[in-house]
Amino acid sequence: FSIVMSVVPSNNDVLFGRGNISATHEGNIQFRSIVESRKREYHEAPWKEKKEIVISIIRQIQSMDPPGRFLQRDPQFKGVESKPCLGLGTWVP
Repeated sequence: FSIVMSVVPSNNDVLFGRGNISATHEGNIQFRSIVESRKREYHEAPWKEKKEIVISIIRQIQSMDPPGRFLQRDPQFKGVESKPCLGLGTWVP
């Protein structure tokens, strides 16, 4: 048994999934822009530093106003469900 919290995505949220909704969502557009701006740094970084780059991108999204969250559609409830963020031990609201 689990409780699912339905939320309305903000413009800073990143929506997991494929298709037009996630491709055109403002938060996803911002996320892709941030990732693109860090791509060279990531590829040139030693293996041990790559995780820190990824974490810094996640934290950049989470530090926006309002804070960006990483959300995925919940097929059972036809809404959006919070999920753990890339196994980093933190949960997004």
